[in-house]
Amino acid sequence: MTTNWTVQARAMDPELAAMQVLSPRITLDDLAAARELEHTLATQTTRRADDVEVVELVGARRDGTPLAMRLYRPARWDRTALPVLLFIHGGSFVTGGLHSEDNRCIHYAREAQVAVVAVDYRLAPEHPFPAAIEDCQDALEWVVAHAPTLGCDPARVAVGGLSAGGCLAASLALWAADRPGLSPTFLMLLFPVLDARLDTASVNEFTDTPVLISDTVHRLWTLYLGGSRQSPSPLASPAHAPDVSGLPPTLMITAQYDPLRDEGLAFAARLAGEGVPVDLHHFGRGFHSFDSFDATRLGLECLDIQVRALQRALAP
Repeated sequence: MTTNWTVQARAMDPELAAMQVLSPRITLDDLAAARELEHTLATQTTRRADDVEVVELVGARRDGTPLAMRLYRPARWDRTALPVLLFIHGGSFVTGGLHSEDNRCIHYAREAQVAVVAVDYRLAPEHPFPAAIEDCQDALEWVVAHAPTLGCDPARVAVGGLSAGGCLAASLALWAADRPGLSPTFLMLLFPVLDARLDTASVNEFTDTPVLISDTVHRLWTLYLGGSRQSPSPLASPAHAPDVSGLPPTLMITAQYDPLRDEGLAFAARLAGEGVPVDLHHFGRGFHSFDSFDATRLGLECLDIQVRALQRALAP
């Protein structure tokens, strides 16, 4: 039996329930409007980068065109080589950019004392799969090759991503698993998009949840894959990967009232079953990307889990 819960009927964290009414939900029925709203919401809530140095970087795609990235680095680090997190923003594969996760990347750099590199990958539908994952591959190769000049340790590289960025992070780790010198030491998946089959209970049940609804998930796969979901590559849909045993230790964050809940839980169980060390933190009172509301206690708790996981995984 499928139950279409209302927001009022859910056992949602009260602080999050109060905060989410202040944040309009981004849907994909009008892509231009969605991009404008995402940019407005992200830039209006960006805070000062106290104690964090922010540097614009320009790498190169495989075709020679420039690939924009942004480096976040603790301003008072002691000049020893820093571990680095390549972080990939969300946005349903179709919205977002370097502005999208400024606050999150600043928080990681300051609190975990790591360097963070955000990547400005190309967006669908103008650039469908595999454009975004190729940009992330090129970014990883560039960061590893230029790590010494960035003050970073090429042997301590983590990959992480939020929502659609979580899909790209998982795909990137799958691609890099058998590439010496590129395979990340840690993978951080936050409320990730993972499965183009769209056959879980949560992805079809949650039609009115805060931040993300099931209709958006259905639309994003069509836009990302160019209209077809038939047997997608594991680099598009990581849940299709025949073998995930080569993935690094992984942090998985999921939330009860998220259309992506079930595919995240299933992927975490599969990782554990194939011998990958996985820490799963499921928040029974949260919704998609609720840790963006870091003025709430539950949002800050979720961010603290991520910071501690980065510190532990990237320690010398």
